[in-house]
Amino acid sequence: MRILLLYIISISILTGQARAPSELKFGEFDKKVPNTSFLDNQDLNINKQSSVLEQALNPGKYIIGPGDIFGININTMEKFFFSSKVGPSGDVLIPGVGLIYVSGINLTNSIKMISNRIAKTYNNAEVDISIVGLKSFKIQIFGAVNNPGFVVIEATSRLDIAIDKVGGLHRYANEDNILITDLDGSTKSISLLKYLSDGDLKNNPQISEGDKIFVPFESNYTSKIENNLTYKKVPILVSGFVNEPGAINYFPGYTVKDYIGLAGGVSDMGNVNKVYLHRHSQKINASDNEPVLPGDHIIVPEGTFAVLFGKNSFLQNLTALFSIISTYTIISDRLNN
Repeated sequence: MRILLLYIISISILTGQARAPSELKFGEFDKKVPNTSFLDNQDLNINKQSSVLEQALNPGKYIIGPGDIFGININTMEKFFFSSKVGPSGDVLIPGVGLIYVSGINLTNSIKMISNRIAKTYNNAEVDISIVGLKSFKIQIFGAVNNPGFVVIEATSRLDIAIDKVGGLHRYANEDNILITDLDGSTKSISLLKYLSDGDLKNNPQISEGDKIFVPFESNYTSKIENNLTYKKVPILVSGFVNEPGAINYFPGYTVKDYIGLAGGVSDMGNVNKVYLHRHSQKINASDNEPVLPGDHIIVPEGTFAVLFGKNSFLQNLTALFSIISTYTIISDRLNN
């Protein structure tokens, strides 16, 4: 009987040691760090729908470039219809006619050039030309955005769409002085704040091929951010007693408090006053405003209240132990009697 009692007590103690962490799904890495890209909802369907435009293109202002597709109809002794894509070198190949360089030329003049070239080959032919597909191109966005770098946008896309493709603005971004530099080196200042307040599209312009977009940081945070800028992509791990433990992308200048917030905040059983982090195999007692570096591991420990009164707590295990001892005593007394 004593052996049975000792066996039950051992199981109770081991069960008490393995408490809340397993219920909180420690080490859950699949919520915040994507496997392939920072850009969500990418359309991988090769049969993409045509571009959705705000309004019809202005032929005098739309500039042709690599990726634009012309639909060409030639009505002569025989009827021909085909589509021709502007190649990487900026020219379009017309079957039976040859190459025509159209990159950097507006749509109106491009159509005239193609028509004139076709007319030299097909005398007295009726020629109809239209643009049937719009180009996409890469632009560079850097500065106070969450994932600076190159992104692909479609022609006629506006500034807000381009910024969304790099994960949006950094929390310390100066959205009142965004600089766009074009191929000629001319720079203009844009205020997305004014666009939000009055809807003026001058502050949300269409982006052209070759544009560079720079989003500055707020002046009060510039030095803080510069000290923590890095190209390293190692995520931040937040574990312990938070509502959504796991790995989170690194954002320069974000603090311990910010990452705990991104992890859903401290759970009811956590102790926010004793948060610490591991950096380069060293344990660091971290304050709320401690800047976080790539690869840091933030740990929120269990609170004293949870240890004493939480699920599978010390008091619960102690109560269970006394209950087992009492049961054993009663049984022993009855057996003895």
